[in-house]
Amino acid sequence: MSEVHPTGPTALGPGTTPGGIPLRLHLAEPEYAALVRNTLGRHTTASALVELLVLRALEHADVPQPADTTPKRRHTTYDDATSGFTRDARALS
Repeated sequence: MSEVHPTGPTALGPGTTPGGIPLRLHLAEPEYAALVRNTLGRHTTASALVELLVLRALEHADVPQPADTTPKRRHTTYDDATSGFTRDARALS
């Protein structure tokens, strides 16, 4: 029995991104024609093949640790932030 690969191609369709990965490719006509020839030989679509290539590349890329999402300081309200300031007397006249 074969192993299930959790990051295989999805059925999202063109214009959507797998796992929220923003990606835009600009291919010239010769590169696009080569991509289409490869997809015809594999009985798949260009978007599925590109997605597979990107996911395969990400498997071999060094991924940084997730950023710490805890706030660095507590939230300051507007009243707390402006409590030390008084209105300018010139602005009142």
